[in-house]
Amino acid sequence: MKIYNKCSMRFTMIDNKVGMILLLLTLCLGQKSIAAPSSLYFYNPESNLNDFRSLKTGFDNYLSFGTYKFQPFDNQETFEQFLKTRKNGVFFMSSWHYQNLLKQGYVNLQPILVGTLNGEFTYTKVLSTKKNIKNIGKLQGKRIASAANQDYTQKILKSMAAQQNLKLNKAFKVLTVPKDIDALMSVLFGMAQGALTARTSLTTLAILNPRKYRLLHQQAESQAIILPLIIVYKPITQSTTQQLLNMIENMPNSPIGKEILAMLGLDGWKKILQ
Repeated sequence: MKIYNKCSMRFTMIDNKVGMILLLLTLCLGQKSIAAPSSLYFYNPESNLNDFRSLKTGFDNYLSFGTYKFQPFDNQETFEQFLKTRKNGVFFMSSWHYQNLLKQGYVNLQPILVGTLNGEFTYTKVLSTKKNIKNIGKLQGKRIASAANQDYTQKILKSMAAQQNLKLNKAFKVLTVPKDIDALMSVLFGMAQGALTARTSLTTLAILNPRKYRLLHQQAESQAIILPLIIVYKPITQSTTQQLLNMIENMPNSPIGKEILAMLGLDGWKKILQ
């Protein structure tokens, strides 16, 4: 049996059908290789996600029909060491972490998308206490509950102190919790003296439990913080990278995509003008 194709090559019968298909693909494509999978690498110091099962299941389902993978990291040092070895891929990271990486010399990182919530691409952090205090300097050395990692929490608290023209002599003690609501409950139940949360989390508490919300005092609010970013290495050299970016941007148009965005505290993406 003779088979002719557009490569103008002749093939003899191969008993193994899988082998025949692979041989045909190899010869027809010539020197072109099959597209390598593109991955979305995730690390976000603004949230303490220590159980990635739901997030990974969601992304795996959303990306299931393509050659795409989702790889989360729970440690900043591990993520940055991994980043040093990469020259391609797509990365989910906080805007704060991105700025730190630029200072470390990662000049080839290019933000492509920024997260949005209720049409905004920025948010603020609020420091809440159960006991009203004169200023946040009174909380030096005290326990502050936060869903963000230690470094990020300290950075935000120091910036709040600077806004109040305060010079801190002691570091805050950070109680790391899974979610903003846990931080607020830690204050209400006396496990921490302050809670650092997103303004939107306070708004949610006010709606769901106004009585508990009224027990809290807002002591300071951060300046606007840019929501998480989707970043690539420039230039983009793989077609699968651009395809993955398109899929991420289209997440609000999919039920599964919407569920994932909700887990991330977002509801959409906005393209960053280059």
